[in-house]
Amino acid sequence: MATTLSGPSASTLEIGLGYASGGRDAVTRAAAIAASRLHGATPHLVLVVTASPAGDAMAEARTAFGRIQLAGGVSASLLTDDGPMKSGALVICVANADGAASGVAATTGRDIADAGQAAARLMLSGWPFRARYPRGLGIAFARPDADDSALRFLDSWRDFMGPKMRTVCGVLGSAVLYGGSGASEPRVSVACLEASYATGLGWSDATGEPSVDALVHGAADATLTAVKRLDGRPARLVLVVETAARHARLGAAVRQEWTAIRGQLDESTPCAGWLVDDVAAYGRGVQPIAAPGALVVVALGDSPRGEAARG
Repeated sequence: MATTLSGPSASTLEIGLGYASGGRDAVTRAAAIAASRLHGATPHLVLVVTASPAGDAMAEARTAFGRIQLAGGVSASLLTDDGPMKSGALVICVANADGAASGVAATTGRDIADAGQAAARLMLSGWPFRARYPRGLGIAFARPDADDSALRFLDSWRDFMGPKMRTVCGVLGSAVLYGGSGASEPRVSVACLEASYATGLGWSDATGEPSVDALVHGAADATLTAVKRLDGRPARLVLVVETAARHARLGAAVRQEWTAIRGQLDESTPCAGWLVDDVAAYGRGVQPIAAPGALVVVALGDSPRGEAARG
């Protein structure tokens, strides 16, 4: 596990997002695109999500970025502006604004709850200078465990992390997670941004057997909710974590859903996502529940100071 306080960094938050279709060098190609969009800033944190990886994703990421903080895993499909991608790589680079911190933790344990507790403890141990309850955004990847795995992770995680770290946990269909070291395979891989960044979450699910049109409208509403939580600041990054069951139910309407999501955002806003077997989240306006056909939209914006500097 590694954490870091931003040292030499941009005065504002910088985000780089890149994706590439399948091939042994997909992560390398996606990483190059993502890094090129940081406006010269050095990334502090990287998310890597792959689908049907053909090469060694971790090795490619390390070659591209060195010993950087990294979290992620293998998904059944990536969600992109070019449509669902069943083979390829998604790379998201984050360069922290002045005074912000970031951290990753890849932990194992007896079960996902134990791993979640260990991840929170490790993350907090790397931030001894922060408040008792840090604020920011957490993105967790988990390998399959038991029923309601995402909820069980969040329950143990927030017992230690507190209520201000808005967190999304997606349980992937694959047992392969990124960010670990050594021979043990982690149960969870978690990335956190700790700062006064504007964050917003939106939720939609398929409770009550809604129609395909209702699912599409629900995704648009979830996106609008997430963006509204930014309190007027522009979204710098939007992530979509969607269950495979919802995706399958949409059928041919998956592109319609993505168009509806995109329709709530500025054309230039970086937006991508991935499929999971199970997802849960907590934060302002979103409570952790177990529901079929769930989708979580995550929006990230500048801190007030960063927004002023950007203006």
